[in-house]
Amino acid sequence: MKKVTFIGGGSAKFVRELVVDMFHFPELQDCRISLMDIDGPRAQRSEKIVRKIIADRKLPATVESTTDQRHALEGADYVVITIMVGGFESYRLDYEVPAKYGVLQGVSDTIGPGGVFRIVRTSPVLQQIAANLRQVAPDAQVLNYANPMAMNTWTLLTCGHQRTVGLCHSIQGCYAGIAKTLGIDPAEINYTAAGINHVDFYIRLERNGQDLYPLLKAAAEEELKKHPDEKPRFELLEYLGHFPAEGPCHQSEYYPWFRKNQQTIDQYSTQNAWGYHIDMKMNEQKIADIEDQIAGRKPISYTPSEEYGAKIIHSLETGQLRLFYGNVRNEGLIDNLPREAVVEVPCAVDKNGIQPVKVGNIPPQLAAVMRPHISVHELAVQGALTKNRRLIEQAVMMDPLTGAILTLPKIRAMVKEMFEINKDYVADWK
Repeated sequence: MKKVTFIGGGSAKFVRELVVDMFHFPELQDCRISLMDIDGPRAQRSEKIVRKIIADRKLPATVESTTDQRHALEGADYVVITIMVGGFESYRLDYEVPAKYGVLQGVSDTIGPGGVFRIVRTSPVLQQIAANLRQVAPDAQVLNYANPMAMNTWTLLTCGHQRTVGLCHSIQGCYAGIAKTLGIDPAEINYTAAGINHVDFYIRLERNGQDLYPLLKAAAEEELKKHPDEKPRFELLEYLGHFPAEGPCHQSEYYPWFRKNQQTIDQYSTQNAWGYHIDMKMNEQKIADIEDQIAGRKPISYTPSEEYGAKIIHSLETGQLRLFYGNVRNEGLIDNLPREAVVEVPCAVDKNGIQPVKVGNIPPQLAAVMRPHISVHELAVQGALTKNRRLIEQAVMMDPLTGAILTLPKIRAMVKEMFEINKDYVADWK
């Protein structure tokens, strides 16, 4: 009976979906599930929905909820991380404070001032997870779903837990959108994507050996009539030659070109704080849905999702070979990006473990737009690990969007204010 621990187990919708995915496989139907969250009532709500799933399907699985991280990790075979340290209040401020200075982020959870201060808050929790794992579950496979994805994964690896992979749904989600644009069954498309999380591109996009990029470029004009918010991604396709594997609003905040001011934001039909507003609205609906499902007022869907997590666990347990996209240490996987970076590449998984696939060189113009982000990741991770305010300031300085808008003194003033609103997390920092 394998133990699967969720750190951030109060995320009831995600827990429900991953548990449904796991129980889709007969080999995983007797798992012990431990749901850990610092918010006890949230963890208990997740426990209730899992108990209902187990009862509905008459499974031998068990579930518990706890606020004790070490207890939850003890003896774990798999650890799923879904935390958002600081919650929605910090999420809101990660957008609002930079916006006062003219840095108008789209989501603010991966890069930029918001992403950097999210790792400031998250790093101590990740360090604690790694320390506890060393003592109570050193061989556990960690599946990190939390943002900032690359920085969180980099932190866990630096803290010594090598059995760590970061998982995102952007690559497998965005290629389905390309298929829809082209009027092609997604199952007919063959692709290779590579890069860093949220700044990765489809290096190869084919059907039956035919390059689909000429068709995608030809479809741009008509697609933009229907979806003007797709301007950033189709402009990146035109100028960089490849289509990005991340949605248009989120994609717009990773470069110095699309969000210089409100005028350019309007020109590209993107939005400010899109991520915060949609996540807040969805969170309220998710909670209501979960409560209705617990009470039996709404049915639980048992259709498996497209997430990788349960499939990876199943492959590690049974040996079934699968391919997925994971965030891992580079170490020669993408030759023209730094070896210490966390990159997003194809990975094979079976009973022998997770084996990242070497991609080689990616087009140099794509590597060029990724390297500034890797510098931000490195400075922010080291700054958070060493509690060094100057490194955090320098990480924000290197962000492409921030640097396109603010002078260095303005960046310093903004960072100082962000440290102030996060003072409870940095009380002992230098």
